[in-house]
Parts: sequence; structure tokens; C-alpha cells
Amino acid sequence: MRYINEFFLNLIMNKGLAEVYGAMLGDGCLSTYYSNFNQKQNFCTLITGHTHDLMYYEKIIRPIFIREFGTKCYLRVRTERNAILLITLKKSVFNFFTKYGFRAGKKKEIKIPKIIFQNKLLSKSCVRGIFDTDGSVYRRYSKKYNRHKRIYKHLVIQFKMNSEILIKQIKKVLGSNKINTTRITTEKKSFVLRITEQKSVHLFMKAFKPNNPYHTERYLNNS
Repeated sequence: MRYINEFFLNLIMNKGLAEVYGAMLGDGCLSTYYSNFNQKQNFCTLITGHTHDLMYYEKIIRPIFIREFGTKCYLRVRTERNAILLITLKKSVFNFFTKYGFRAGKKKEIKIPKIIFQNKLLSKSCVRGIFDTDGSVYRRYSKKYNRHKRIYKHLVIQFKMNSEILIKQIKKVLGSNKINTTRITTEKKSFVLRITEQKSVHLFMKAFKPNNPYHTERYLNNS
């Protein structure tokens, strides 16, 4: 068991692991708890999504966990909550994420670790994981005057995070890939970054290649 744990801790960061790390930054968490059922401390790695993300979790995220960690995870659909839960209780997986700075418990000032952030390919994979789990694509409208009909013209890519450090890192990664963004704004306790320039919207979809069919279909249907 010790050998297995050390193997996972020594995994070399690659594009798949960077993407999963991004998914964790977007909608994941780590937690520990004592289970009376099996009489031991459990180490939980969890990613929560919407039911419209089911194909993304089945075809992209789960296979990465199988390939990199050797665990199939539990994939549970909670229709009453419109939620999908991807769960693994392997301590070695939990330890891998904590090794790269992901803290257990409530997420506060989370950020992209240096080993990913300073590598152009890995940082793109990580931002893709963030976008696929916690980003959005939609059309914005324009009005010439108050009574004018809303005209939905422009596509918008949006990132909305609770961590200021993370949103600034995302902005920097996008900028290094020649994608123009708006200034960072705040909405309640969240920080918001948008891509509104249409050339940059299309460049983002081409360069970052999102893997979540829900996002790609919304983009294609609105282009």
C-alpha cells in the first residue's frame, strides 16, 4: 500500500492530470470523515456537476481517473437535485491533489499550482477543465433605447470564481494565448471574467478545445 501511495504522489503532471486539476478547481472538493460503516477515516475526492454534464463526466473526466489513478470512481446522478457526483475514496488520489496545494475543506483562495501555471500546455488544459465544469457560454443582447427590442447578437465566454487569485491566473493564461478579455468585475462574493470580443471567443474555442459537449453545442448552435 505504501508503494502504491508513493507511486501516485510521484506521478508526473501531464495534460490529463492538469485538466482534472482544473475540474477540481471549478467544481471539486476534498474532505475527510470517519465512517462508522467501515470503521475508518475516509479521504474523499469529489467533483459535482449538473445533469447536463453527464456525458462530459462519463467520456472525459472518469477515463482520466481510470488511466492515471487506476480508479473507476463512483458516478452518481441525483435527478432530484439535477446533480452529478463523481466520487473516489482512494487516499492516494486525495494525497495527489493535496501534494499540489489543493486543500481539504471549504475552498477559499484556491489557485493553479506553479507546475501547471508556468507551463503553456498544462495551463491550457487546466483552464479547459475549469471552463468545462464551472464556465459558461451564452449570447448577450443589445438595446438601442429602453423600449427597443432585445437583439441577441454576441457570444460571451464567462468564468465566475470565488478566488481572486484564480481569476487573475485565468486572465493571464488567456492573455498569453492572445485572447482578449474584459476587466475583472465582482458580483456579490464572486469575481467575473468574460471574453466578449467575437474574434477572441472563436479563438478560445479553437485553441482551448473544450471537452464538455454542453458548452460546445451551445457555442455551435449560437454561432
